[in-house]
Amino acid sequence: MTEENEGQRTAAPADADHASKRKNKKKPAIVAGTVAVVLVLAGAGFWVWHEQPSFCNAICHSPMDNYVESYSSGDAGMLVTQHAEAGKNCLDCHNPVITEQLTEVCTWVADDYPMTDDGMLNTGKEIATEEFCTNDGCHNMSDVVNATWGFEGNDAKYNPHSSHQDNQLECGDCHKSHETSTLYCAKCHDLNLPEGWEATNE
Repeated sequence: MTEENEGQRTAAPADADHASKRKNKKKPAIVAGTVAVVLVLAGAGFWVWHEQPSFCNAICHSPMDNYVESYSSGDAGMLVTQHAEAGKNCLDCHNPVITEQLTEVCTWVADDYPMTDDGMLNTGKEIATEEFCTNDGCHNMSDVVNATWGFEGNDAKYNPHSSHQDNQLECGDCHKSHETSTLYCAKCHDLNLPEGWEATNE
């Protein structure tokens, strides 16, 4: 055997070792890349899910069952139905604030949700005020007023969104998101109720 052949034979294992080391260096990079892709996809999926009503009562919001059920109930008397039909979800109205979320986590851990007699969560927050409903440009009160002249076939002098006879009313006095809406105007006026609504006796 020539020296040249022996050199080739000894060089071959060295080349194989070098190639093996290169492959071993690539493995951690491939694993790390795969893990990163999985985490990004899982995070994106979680983010999309967290914006859906089903998220609100899936893990920690057990008192949210009534709200989630009302979202998909199709009840014409609830304002949430119109929002659902318009493609709006919980976070379109309820902007989460980190301090509120931390308080909710503590409440969940303590299992101490403040509930009303009718099974709704008592948050103590002012919901369905004019300020709340016009937040982020959701509703423009001028447009609402202009769209409701001649309400229920009455002449143009009557408008439920501008003729409150000095009553300090808020949107939620009539429009109930997760409960049956009540027509406050029916206390004084003989009106046909919108579909699914109730007259208020208060």
